[in-house]
Amino acid sequence: MDKTRQERYNMIYGNTARKIEDLAAEPVRRQPRKTRKARPRREHQVKESTRQNQKRAMSIDLAFIKVLVAGLCVIAVASFFYLSERTKVLNQKAALTDAKTQLNTLQVENEDLNLEIEQSIRFDTVETAAKKYGMVKPDSKHTLRYESQDAEYIRQYGKIPKAD
Repeated sequence: MDKTRQERYNMIYGNTARKIEDLAAEPVRRQPRKTRKARPRREHQVKESTRQNQKRAMSIDLAFIKVLVAGLCVIAVASFFYLSERTKVLNQKAALTDAKTQLNTLQVENEDLNLEIEQSIRFDTVETAAKKYGMVKPDSKHTLRYESQDAEYIRQYGKIPKAD
C-alpha cells in the first residue's frame, strides 16, 4: 500500500498525452468496510422513586403559586412606578418648553418697547429743557470716548446719522 499519491489517484501531470498502455491499469478500488452489528438496546428501567420524584417536580404546588403571584405583584408595582415617573418627566419637559417660549416672546416684546421708548424721545425738546435749566453742550475737551470690550446685541431699524 505504499503507493505514491499519483499512483493512488491515477493522476497525470504534464502537457503531453500518455500512451494508452500506461493508462490501461485500472485504479485499485477499496472494498467497503463491514458495518458493525447493532447492539440490542436494553430497556431502560426506571426506579419507582425516580418516577415519584418526576411527578413531584412536574406538579405545581401552593408554594410555587405564592412565589409566582408575589413576583408578578412586584413587577406590576415597579411598572406602575416607572410609568408614573415617566409621565411626570414628560409633563415637566412640556412645561419647560412652554416657559421657554413665553420667555422668548417676552424678550422680543421688551426689546420692541425699549426701541419704541428710544424713538419717542424728541431731542429738540430735551435740548430746550436743558437750556432752560442752564445746561450747555460740552466742548471737545470734555468729551471722553469709551470703547467697550463686550460685544452687545443691537437691533437696527433705521439709518444711523453721522455725528458731525
